[in-house]
Amino acid sequence: RERLRRRVRARVPRAGGHSTGTGDMSLEEDSHFEKQTQCILLTFLKEKTFVNRILAEEISTLEKKVTEGSDDEDGIQTDGHCASLSYFRSEVLCREIGVRLAQMGDGLDQGINQDVVEGFIQAHEINQPQEDGTLTLSTIIHGLTDQRTPVIQDLPQEKSVLLLTLWLLEKTVLERPRLLPRIFRTTVQYITTKLQNYIHQIGGWENLL
Repeated sequence: RERLRRRVRARVPRAGGHSTGTGDMSLEEDSHFEKQTQCILLTFLKEKTFVNRILAEEISTLEKKVTEGSDDEDGIQTDGHCASLSYFRSEVLCREIGVRLAQMGDGLDQGINQDVVEGFIQAHEINQPQEDGTLTLSTIIHGLTDQRTPVIQDLPQEKSVLLLTLWLLEKTVLERPRLLPRIFRTTVQYITTKLQNYIHQIGGWENLL
């Protein structure tokens, strides 16, 4: 675990680190964080034992699209260093973080009303594909945090939000595999907007483990 921390710290932007003083650096860090989040969420999904063939195919298709998009953008930065995503795409690193997150969320089923999954599905089926679904997701997660689920009640609020978000992603795509691209996009946007600062402040994804 300590080796994992050292390896990621060398590559993941830290809060309060070097800045150019312009908005470009913030946008660049947002982009890197979003790509890291995509990588981890994909691994999180792949680590689950899905017997649903359609969902397995959807995950495979999504992974190809995300990987191809990352390859197109993953070049050399202006300071001459390769983008941090090139390392973060490491299968070993993504697998370790994804597996740990999956383990941390074990047991959530026992304390959560399953009706929230159906409500989330209905909201996405009503909305147009291009509509922002993060507001709906935020409302649902806020309601779940108020349920005081035993598995998460002693965790920091931000970590509870993350685990609930991953739980909702998993359960929703199990019910509606074809919604995976939209739910995945919404989840990545939500985590980037709501949790990026927290994850940077604690030193990166690896410190969630």
